Amino acid sequence: MYKVKKYKLVPRAVPQNIYEKLDEEQQNAVLNSEGRSIIIAGPGSGKTRVVTYKIVHLISRGVSPKRILLMTFTKAAAKEMIARARQVTGRDLNEMVAGTFHSVCNLFLRKYAQHVGYDNNFTILDRDDSKDLMRLVRSRVLSRMPAEMKKFIPHPEVLVSINSYMMNTLSDLSAAIKRKNPMLLDNYEIISEILAEYSIEKRKQNVMDFDDLLVNTLRLLQEKSRVKERLSEQFEWILVDEFQDTNKVQYMIVEELASKHGNIFVVGDDAQSIYSFRGARFENVEDFINIPGTRIFRIQTNYRSTQSIVELVNALIPSKSVPKVLKAIRSDGEKPVVVKTFDEEEQAQFVGQRIEELVEEGMRFSDIAVLYRTHKFSMRIEMELASRGIPYRILSGLRFVELAHIKDVLAFLRIVLNPLDAVSWVRIAKLFEGVGDKTASKLADTVARYVQSGVSYLDAIDAVRSSRKSALSKLREILENMKDMESPSEIIDFLMDDFYEEYLSYRYEDADERAQDVRKLSELASRYENLERFISDITTAENVESEEGTNESDRVTLSTIHQAKGLEWKAVFVISVNPGDFPNAIALREGNLDEEERLFYVAITRAKDQLYIVHQLFGSANPYVENYIKFSKGMNFIDRIPENLVEFWET
Repeated sequence: MYKVKKYKLVPRAVPQNIYEKLDEEQQNAVLNSEGRSIIIAGPGSGKTRVVTYKIVHLISRGVSPKRILLMTFTKAAAKEMIARARQVTGRDLNEMVAGTFHSVCNLFLRKYAQHVGYDNNFTILDRDDSKDLMRLVRSRVLSRMPAEMKKFIPHPEVLVSINSYMMNTLSDLSAAIKRKNPMLLDNYEIISEILAEYSIEKRKQNVMDFDDLLVNTLRLLQEKSRVKERLSEQFEWILVDEFQDTNKVQYMIVEELASKHGNIFVVGDDAQSIYSFRGARFENVEDFINIPGTRIFRIQTNYRSTQSIVELVNALIPSKSVPKVLKAIRSDGEKPVVVKTFDEEEQAQFVGQRIEELVEEGMRFSDIAVLYRTHKFSMRIEMELASRGIPYRILSGLRFVELAHIKDVLAFLRIVLNPLDAVSWVRIAKLFEGVGDKTASKLADTVARYVQSGVSYLDAIDAVRSSRKSALSKLREILENMKDMESPSEIIDFLMDDFYEEYLSYRYEDADERAQDVRKLSELASRYENLERFISDITTAENVESEEGTNESDRVTLSTIHQAKGLEWKAVFVISVNPGDFPNAIALREGNLDEEERLFYVAITRAKDQLYIVHQLFGSANPYVENYIKFSKGMNFIDRIPENLVEFWET
């Protein structure tokens, strides 16, 4: 038996000059943050670098990677920070626990799930899986109810949304329903029964949804002292990125995990907290700061925008946020421009023409973005860019006319225009309770035979043999009222008032926003007296292809502000900045204007060189929001802009 000499590997020393890459504020935040520390990171100030170098600093002090926990909101962010830290330190950081809140919680529960009533081999439901399971238990509960009650019970998507909000905010069901859709309060008892059965079914099947990962981890830490002691002992340091986007459960998990060593390093900007609809609390920043012993660091040097844009940003920092003054590194640049257009039509023309001018001056299309409060404002811009041959991409998802609720409404218009449109018949028929593929296809086939024989499509509906006769009768009634209407906006408004708005409230979690989209479609349609011309124009915009030879990546970006967070462009247009549009009508109605301020702040901080803030002479053209606007003095963001910091243009 031979002797083996133990050879000790010594960690490579971290180069001492690495901190020279940090500015004075960043160095202070990295080197002097001990115990509870919060870094208030202004836009464009290099927060990713600060988190990365905090990891580097801890490693250089001898903290083992396995004693550091990093929690982020995207997997990509965690990978980027670890990769950068590995590159700087030259160390293997594989033992470091880093990932999204959900992935970290999953890691804990794989070891300790039995303490919260699950086996460790539980499976995880994604969003679609959750809806499928909710559909199953919903059907089970509805089978015990009278048939006439079933149409008033929200769809699985809505139920999942209510349940998710309730769990992430630790609120009761009543509060969750009020926040998501107050119209459903009349169905409280049935919703409660469905959600209770959903919870039971998950335990029976040994499955968790994403919300369970968080809530069960919090339960584990609060109810099982030995597990909490073990985990809090393991992690000497806890680092959290985008802290302003944490919800109540996530914040409480962080505090529980730090109970042993008390070293929490969180980075964020409460002025950029824009996800309250999914439970995020900008108040978490204030709550964290108010705990005695918390140290506050500010990194306020802005590397993104010109001095002129930064000055405007400083003037428009949200009122309910930690005070800060951003400092620009870049030279003066052009003043931001506030543009007054007569209406949305002129707004689109201005944006299209100005984009062409910017490209002629040397910008690429990909250097330019058009940002809006909600997706409904993209349609008119899409049509304008298409007419000018300007290539674009929709960062905020589908094109406006590809949204499910817009396609539903357009299907009714297409049938009025062309009763032989079988695809549209199938689509609208399935909107009615109990009508499935079989009945919808039978209806489309029957209509085709009747219309081709010169018989009214209304008579064809009567001729369909189906057990869903009452649903088809309602469809017939709607179409009969529509058939003599010539104005496309008149048809849309009738459909909303008679049927579709109520349908939205039971079908979608974001029913109010979808209803606003349809009202916007009606507003666009009001410019047309002819249904055929309206359908043709929006279809042309929908199907337009980029110019031949155009680089696929060289496109103007159209995006909601939510989707644009964290991104930047040389030139940014923020459009429809009118009370009722932005801040939007729902926020005005609910008095939830703090988040609107933060959204506006996020929007203007995306611009590097040029910023255009566009509004209309008479504000929102949508009569649906007029009552909110009348009582919303001081809620016009344009009125808050200091005149000396901008140029004013008028079309």
